Amino acid sequence: MDEALCDAALDQDARQELCVVIAFHPDTSRIGELCRIPCTDDSLVFGRHYPDFTALAGQQGEGIGDSYVSREAFSLLRHGTTWHLNRKPGRSRLRVNGQELPAQALFSEHQLQQGLVVSLAQRVVLHIRLQDPMSWQQDTDEVLASLRGVSPAMQQLRDNAALAARSPDDVLLVGPTGSGKERIARAIHALSSRSCGPWVAVNMAALPVEIASASLFGARKGAYTGADSNRAGFFQQADGGTLFLDEVGDTPETLQPMLLRALQEREIQVVGGKTERVDLRVIAAMEHNPDELRERFRPALRYRLGAQEISLPALAQRSEDVALLAANLFDESAKAHGDVWNVGDSESSVRRWARLFEQFLIYHWPGNIRELQHTVAQISSCSREGLQLPDAIRTRLAITPSPGPMMLEEQESAPQVNESPTPRLADVSDEDFIAAWKAARYEVSTIARELGVSRSAIYRRLETLRECRLAADVPLGEMLAALDACRGDLRATADRLAVSQQGLKTRLRASGVSAADLPEILKR
Repeated sequence: MDEALCDAALDQDARQELCVVIAFHPDTSRIGELCRIPCTDDSLVFGRHYPDFTALAGQQGEGIGDSYVSREAFSLLRHGTTWHLNRKPGRSRLRVNGQELPAQALFSEHQLQQGLVVSLAQRVVLHIRLQDPMSWQQDTDEVLASLRGVSPAMQQLRDNAALAARSPDDVLLVGPTGSGKERIARAIHALSSRSCGPWVAVNMAALPVEIASASLFGARKGAYTGADSNRAGFFQQADGGTLFLDEVGDTPETLQPMLLRALQEREIQVVGGKTERVDLRVIAAMEHNPDELRERFRPALRYRLGAQEISLPALAQRSEDVALLAANLFDESAKAHGDVWNVGDSESSVRRWARLFEQFLIYHWPGNIRELQHTVAQISSCSREGLQLPDAIRTRLAITPSPGPMMLEEQESAPQVNESPTPRLADVSDEDFIAAWKAARYEVSTIARELGVSRSAIYRRLETLRECRLAADVPLGEMLAALDACRGDLRATADRLAVSQQGLKTRLRASGVSAADLPEILKR
């Protein structure tokens, strides 16, 4: 029996492979190229000409090719569950997970499964992960190809999205804040038979409880104070298409029975009116595991929403995708300014960009893709004349915990990752919260990212503080008076009212006030 188990374990080891991804290269078009190497007992050599990488378009590529990288930069050799990484003297400079490696080190199998970030000659960055073999192929569908990533987790997510799109069932997406749930939902809609129908998105956490049912299911004129005309709800607006219910775990408990009936029967009760049939598909998203919300989220509602349930990984769980995502964001930012993203020709410029991407892969990204987007946007805005890092970003990336090489006897006792406790908004005092609210310029997404909590948690906290409000809560008269006092300057008006500038714009549009109307209004 023991011999059989041993054979099975050896067979499993034989089926594993190393997936090596180019995370940075002076030729930025090569970022994201990958190579899959079956695990054997032979030493694997990495250098200027080996291994060959497969380009993103699917064609066979070439070796690293950078002349600064040694022909044989380092080697990896497997000894049971331990990996021996060896750098020969005089070869190109080598860092692993941000730590200088002068000669050789041992890594546990767990570390290889988590992924190693290897910097070569301060110019090329590789991500190496030990994984089970998978059939990876370039997606020819434009929608699926837009979901960027070469990690097994991302490939599985694309497959799940394609399967969900082919089914008429409702879908529940579960993943941490900022992990791209709405992007996946939009992809499912675009791939489905309802792609020509409307797409309607609503944040359930932001719905005022008093008018939530009218917002979702519509209302007839006179149904409540202020209902001076018939109102189509989100379910009616999405008829024939897809309704995306974000933060569905924060649906008010009084609304959950009506929502459950609407999902089961595809029949809604219009406030002050008759029941109506609707034909739509619902895709819902929540941040927390539904099993953790049983006390305030009906199990029946969870199971009705989750006819198909898809889990989204945190960005830290697919770190090999960070570089490709960042490169695409830098490229898009440059194009938006009529420019082309270029890391420069000088050795110092290339090294600085390589170091940045190395730090990107090591950083744990608690805000996931959304945090990466904001980080790249901030760096791009101040790097028109060469790479510049804002102090806040430099500090954040510099304190990242990184599991480095360890000697064999240290592996059992030393922690692999220094994890910080999950932040709790309840531990933040009102005074500190208000200070953070002001520092975030009253932007919900910004303060949520800074405090490491969900946007829904921020909305709930705001409801308890008289000193804080959203732009939607500002009376129209007060808003126009502030605009007048600030001579139409939206940034100054937002600061005066202590609300976000984007929220103020949205409030103005909702009130029927456009930018063209402001000069005339301010003359009155």
